[in-house]
Amino acid sequence: MLLGLVHGGAVHDWAQRVIECDDNPPAAFFEVITINPTDLSALRNALWPLVIEPDPRAVLESLFARLNVDLAAGRRLMGDTITILRQMRSMLRLPSDLYEGLNAAIIAQARGGQDDAVVRWLGQFASRGDPGK
Repeated sequence: MLLGLVHGGAVHDWAQRVIECDDNPPAAFFEVITINPTDLSALRNALWPLVIEPDPRAVLESLFARLNVDLAAGRRLMGDTITILRQMRSMLRLPSDLYEGLNAAIIAQARGGQDDAVVRWLGQFASRGDPGK
């Protein structure tokens, strides 16, 4: 949600499924389902107690895979993709190899000599498929 990759309705549905399937779900899930799915700020605040710091590598790679799929399918423009990647670089604690690769791709893209730097960097996550399905 922070990065605009997941809509509030999907988070709301996920929280509902957790409550239905878990014998003792954390209280934060009950808070999530009481919030309007369009109120992203309130949803983020409700989800905060569930956050694992730092995000597991598999989660980060899934986010990059989603960006790759959306960009390749034309569901997201390059400018939006770069904005999200910059947010990820500054707001998430990335493992050093991911940070260094992402940073190099963003810089190369910004310099203009390598207009496909971000596409090539995101391409390494293509094997993870479409995480939105």
